[in-house]
Amino acid sequence: MTDTNRKRAVVLIPAYKPDERLIDLTRELIVDNGLDVLLVDDGGQETFRHIFDACRELGAEVAVHAVNMGKGRALKTGINAAMLKWPDMAGIVTADADGQHTPKDILRLIDALHEHPDKLVLGSRAFTGNVPFKSRWGNRITRFVYALASGVKVGDTQTGLRALPASSLPAMARIEGERYEYEMNVLLKLRDMGLGVFEVPIETIYIDDNAGSHFNPVRDAFKIYMVIFKYLFSSIASFVIDYALYWLCLGTFGLSALVSYALARLVSSQVNYHLNKHTVFGGRGGRSSMVKYYALCVVQGLIGAGLVQVLPGVIPLSAAIIKIPVDLVLFMLSYFIQRDFVFNK
Repeated sequence: MTDTNRKRAVVLIPAYKPDERLIDLTRELIVDNGLDVLLVDDGGQETFRHIFDACRELGAEVAVHAVNMGKGRALKTGINAAMLKWPDMAGIVTADADGQHTPKDILRLIDALHEHPDKLVLGSRAFTGNVPFKSRWGNRITRFVYALASGVKVGDTQTGLRALPASSLPAMARIEGERYEYEMNVLLKLRDMGLGVFEVPIETIYIDDNAGSHFNPVRDAFKIYMVIFKYLFSSIASFVIDYALYWLCLGTFGLSALVSYALARLVSSQVNYHLNKHTVFGGRGGRSSMVKYYALCVVQGLIGAGLVQVLPGVIPLSAAIIKIPVDLVLFMLSYFIQRDFVFNK
């Protein structure tokens, strides 16, 4: 049973065409453990009404979609309904309706939610034993790329068992995504919401070799790669502007090479700063980000110039050739520094 002295944590379960397992799960959560349960009928219509009616009789609240609108929309509908009905709750634990999440693990996430009220709590599977190929390798790919793009290490990017603290719910209700992409978008917005992550090991359960899974490792990895693609696009766009302005000032307006270079670099650096701030890193950084950005540019320029001067004496390559790997390494380092220092908040 739950501790009655603590604020309640509501269990939110979106369900599309569920079977009797949803009734069993609802009974264990409400009757056996005294939890508040909110179900979202995502357009099952008349055929599945008896499942939700049985859950209502057990004490569950049910929000209904007239037509199927997707898991993301169902989660947001549930978040909104829970905020209205339980305004003083500690948060929400989301779980799946197909039996992959046990009451024991749901209770463990509720405990973690109370212990870590400023973090998104993830029920993370170990992916050991008889795990379907798509799930095992899909998770490895996405967690590696996610860590690269966000700087946040997560053991299970695919889990639907999550505890959302009450303070994050208004932001969670506004995150884009109507279907299965919503859960990945939540992970990508953690820094914007100022949320940390706490992971709780849970049991790994797959029903029918996970045949019903809608996780797509290529699609989800691409969403994360887009952060890096935007950074690359920002750099290329800034280079093109820098080069074009330099020759325009030098050839058309007859300015000196030094003045042309300075004007071109000033404009292109401003373009790069604003693209990175607002397109790549979601507007993070605050007022000090421009100072930190230009400090990085100065340090990066000095290091690059020094390496181009020194390395040809160590490596049998010309300064023109050695500049290519130097710039590539500094380009990647600049991304990590901007992600974690310049635009970190």
